[in-house]
Amino acid sequence: MKVRAAVLRSPGRELEVVDAELRQPGPGEARVRVDATGICRSDLHVAATGESIEFPAVLGHEGAGVIEEVGPECALSAGDHVVLSWSPRCGRCPRCVEGRPNLCQQLTTSADTGGLALDGEALNAYMGLGCLVEQVVLPEERVVPMPADLSAEALCLIGCGVATGYGAAVRTADIGVGNSVAVFGCGAVGLSAIQGARISGAVQVIGVDPDPTRRELALHLGATATVDPGSAAGVTGEILDRTRGGVDVAIEATGSPDVMARLLDCVRAGGKAVVVGLPAADATVTISPFHLLYEKTFTGSIYGSVDPHIEFPLMGELYRQGRLDLDRLTGERHRLDNVNDAFAELREQRSTRPIVLPNHR
Repeated sequence: MKVRAAVLRSPGRELEVVDAELRQPGPGEARVRVDATGICRSDLHVAATGESIEFPAVLGHEGAGVIEEVGPECALSAGDHVVLSWSPRCGRCPRCVEGRPNLCQQLTTSADTGGLALDGEALNAYMGLGCLVEQVVLPEERVVPMPADLSAEALCLIGCGVATGYGAAVRTADIGVGNSVAVFGCGAVGLSAIQGARISGAVQVIGVDPDPTRRELALHLGATATVDPGSAAGVTGEILDRTRGGVDVAIEATGSPDVMARLLDCVRAGGKAVVVGLPAADATVTISPFHLLYEKTFTGSIYGSVDPHIEFPLMGELYRQGRLDLDRLTGERHRLDNVNDAFAELREQRSTRPIVLPNHR
């Protein structure tokens, strides 16, 4: 069948909306109508640099929609409302077997797994999803059923940004009741980490961002204070003053190696620093070994250390209860024909998450 898809032919170019060919779902696969796709900073990064992706490619890795058709031996059903997951969750590799599917050894950033082709040439799918498209064919492991009464325009964010930030706080950092937390970067991922810290019972949550609008939003979503990194006292000085020696947990959600290198300066002895943001492939970070002698932990987090099939429905329920705010994270709605406007909206920081509605004409 023919579907419309936003295709990137090479880095630095605009996306083109084309009529692509979509194959039928095979065994264990589902064909999903994509109702909403969030534009993530990772999409901006690969569109600009071409790192970790082969062309031509369909971007978009934060999607939600409805199953239209299933192939043989697929446990899902047509009509299921779903969020897409970029974790392959193969169930066989050592990481999946030990219960860490976010580290599945089948994970790839670029593969012809979306069932799409253009003029007979397979289209690569970013993060194995490529959901800037009207419909996509995916293995059932990448499709997570969700309640039918929740908005796809909000739920799509769970597929990457919210899972990454919320999970970094709740799972990777294991924030506990009474903890103090600093979150560097108040985009969609950082704001989700702030919410995760609040939900986990942190009593002091400091949001760090140069944008006053984002700092204000951080306060609405659970931060108890914010810091402008350009302040006279400096970020480290302000955090140390506010926490009497450093936070229990510092989370980086900027992608900046300079910020990553400063994280441990803000963490108390025995505390933890968690790197979440996506830096350039050749980036390096230098830290003092004395931080490690004080038993500070410096670690990373991918996909928030979550199991999508367990955590996505939980996050959906937290959204239903009003405890996890997804609506404030979303920006303007765009038709697929206006996909480049959505990229510009995020690039210019006019919102934390522009939303593309691939099936709206």
